[in-house]
Amino acid sequence: MVLGLMVGAKVDEYLERTEPGEFRVLEEDGEITSVLRLDHQAQWWLGRALPSAQVLQLATPPQHRGAGHGARLLAGLLEELHAGGVPLATLTPSTFPFYRGAGFEVAGSWTMYEARAEHLPRHTAPYRARPVSLDDPAELADVYRRVAPSRHGALERGDRFWRQLARRAKDRTTAAFVLDGPDGPAGWAVATLEFRPEPAPFQTRVEIADWGCLPGADAALFALFAGYASMNGMVAWSGPDPDPGALYALRDRFARLTDRWHWMLRLVDLPAALSARPWPAGVAGQVELRVEDQVCPWNAGGWRLELAGGQGRVEPSASTPAASADIRGLASLFTGFAGPEDLVRAGLLSGFDPDAVDLLRAAFASPRPWTAEFY
Repeated sequence: MVLGLMVGAKVDEYLERTEPGEFRVLEEDGEITSVLRLDHQAQWWLGRALPSAQVLQLATPPQHRGAGHGARLLAGLLEELHAGGVPLATLTPSTFPFYRGAGFEVAGSWTMYEARAEHLPRHTAPYRARPVSLDDPAELADVYRRVAPSRHGALERGDRFWRQLARRAKDRTTAAFVLDGPDGPAGWAVATLEFRPEPAPFQTRVEIADWGCLPGADAALFALFAGYASMNGMVAWSGPDPDPGALYALRDRFARLTDRWHWMLRLVDLPAALSARPWPAGVAGQVELRVEDQVCPWNAGGWRLELAGGQGRVEPSASTPAASADIRGLASLFTGFAGPEDLVRAGLLSGFDPDAVDLLRAAFASPRPWTAEFY
């Protein structure tokens, strides 16, 4: 029945990479009115992995659109996640208004860059790259496990991610490397190659499908692809916005931002998410706020956030706070994508005095959130 919603898809391939338990379906009179597919991968925030769900797909047949089926299905999923102890949900939106109506808000980015191979660094010592096979990605996965805690917003990948990466690369010219450093593996890169007749006389398009490294190895990782300069190579990769690895590894303004998508986050369980999030050890104080959440009523009402010694405690407020926050604004604040001043300007926070704004700014300060996965 789900496959009946797919148009032009490779059904056999889709079946191979999905499982029945990933789907949630809404029916009416024996007919599917909306369907979604989800995954459960923890997400890293400031070095701590919190339970999270990813909405991979949500579709409503054309004849049933406009009746609110998708919104009801999504609201039902949020209830399920709340009951299951999953405080966060993320997705890459096809459209902002629909998901904002469900309490999601922009909270991170997926950004693409490109640079000519001739502009990439060439010095690699003391690092050395060696090719590996995607048929056995254990080494890649091991390095990723070491890198992920330092990526603000990174997903905690399971075995299925690496199987799907190998499957996507199967029909393309692909190269995979592990970057060895003085103390063992320090990075990895998986790239697909495409040889184009334009611009004349030809161009080698090198798309880095997945990559990562420990601190200090960025230049050596870029140097892997400098050798394509003689083949008119153009190298593309995804990274944070801005990407400090590229900014400091390249000698000049050679990297060009070519595309940017924003992903969205939903605070499914506000007190659980705030209590579990790491906090700066030197920030102490408390702030009270009134939360507006029409889809998840368990989040609505007055709350008091107390911070001390790197810990956060969230309890119901004994009074009705003057300051208020839309649950959407708190999603952007949670990841550090937006600061409190940005959200006040957007109308998602209001009534906070200057001291409370200062506390929120210091408490939620973090690196720019991003994910390498586009889903």
